[in-house]
Amino acid sequence: MTTIVPTGGMVIGRHGLLKAFLSSCVGLALYDHKSKLGGMLHILLPEPVSDVPDYHTSYYACTGIPTFIDAMVEQGACIDTMEAFIAGGALVDSFSVRDLSINFAYKTVEITLSLLKKHGIAIKTLEASGVNPFCLTFRLDTGACSIEPILLEKPVKGVRKKPMDRETIEKTIERLLPVPQIVFNIAQMLSDDNVDINTIAAEIKKDQVLSAKVLRMCNSSYTGLPRKIASIDQAIVFLGSKVLLQMVITAQIENLYHSSDGGYSLCRGGMFHHAVATARLCKALATAQKKISPDIAYTAGLLHDIGKVVLDQYIDKMQPLFYRMIIEHKEDSSKVEQDIIGFDHCQAGLMLAEKWNLPDVLKDVISFHHAPEVARDNSEIVNLTYVADVLTNRLLPGLELEKVDTSNLQASLLALGILPRNVYRHLNVLADLY
Repeated sequence: MTTIVPTGGMVIGRHGLLKAFLSSCVGLALYDHKSKLGGMLHILLPEPVSDVPDYHTSYYACTGIPTFIDAMVEQGACIDTMEAFIAGGALVDSFSVRDLSINFAYKTVEITLSLLKKHGIAIKTLEASGVNPFCLTFRLDTGACSIEPILLEKPVKGVRKKPMDRETIEKTIERLLPVPQIVFNIAQMLSDDNVDINTIAAEIKKDQVLSAKVLRMCNSSYTGLPRKIASIDQAIVFLGSKVLLQMVITAQIENLYHSSDGGYSLCRGGMFHHAVATARLCKALATAQKKISPDIAYTAGLLHDIGKVVLDQYIDKMQPLFYRMIIEHKEDSSKVEQDIIGFDHCQAGLMLAEKWNLPDVLKDVISFHHAPEVARDNSEIVNLTYVADVLTNRLLPGLELEKVDTSNLQASLLALGILPRNVYRHLNVLADLY
């Protein structure tokens, strides 16, 4: 049985196959030949920037690795006969050689090596740094480990480019599940500081399925609430109206993103999980920047890749070719989409946004989040979404198939007034997403 170890995850046992998808994150596998016990830890960041709850200690190298080693020992392992396998810790991209301040990954690797040395644990395999994402695969019964690129070249026999015209894309949009009017109503409420809480509750309660989804999200690790929420009214009291509105839109958008593990998704629900991660990081960066509304930033992050919903079925049929062209050409995935389909997800997303009559600010984010330098209007939120998208792709590479050109990253951070070295402190919002 294969278990995917998510970000911040720690799995220990004697049977089964463990996998972790790694880019800037670091994967650490330990195996004790004497007790035949093994395990894996998926580390998000080097160290916390503030106090974190006990259940978050595994997300950080400085707290997670000692916890991991102690847990192995408690279950019968011996430190003297342990060996370690390490992968990940990649740079944000090749440009970062010129500016390492954005690359927190090297510190994660540094702390990992230091703690293993402190405990006297031998390192058998080390495949860290570089600019490529890897999959760390570990067999618990034998301690066998492999580290391979995530985007392995797949056979493309019989797979050809299939350009689509605008009419075909429009027909696909017509077949998509329509977004209920409540989402548009709530989107307007997000920009209204004087929104009436009772109006919000009444809108949500009109849809029993939506209410159930929202309550499920309220009681998940997504919110981290210390008590169980039993009603929409309670949710408003404990979360506040604006946070609840974000959760409503998130619950509705989940219906649109396909739950399959084909097309763009590298795991079930991959597109949706990437959208939520980007949304949370957008909100965190906007809160720190204090120029863009965090509520609008969250919605922008949630919807930035909505065009992939339109193109997903076409990418699914050509996924091996899509993989291969991204590897060989090392180009932004939107350019590869243009080459094999004739449309990219930014263009398809704009067509969908126009169909839904979304606000101009969201249309600009959807259109230009892969090329922020082109945006004339709403450039700040476009740059913000681009930055969040780049970082989410690097920290959570196992969610969806995408390559974002990072050559504009430093310019976007400069335009936002965010120092690269300060980005790190906001990345803990990517914890507890799935």
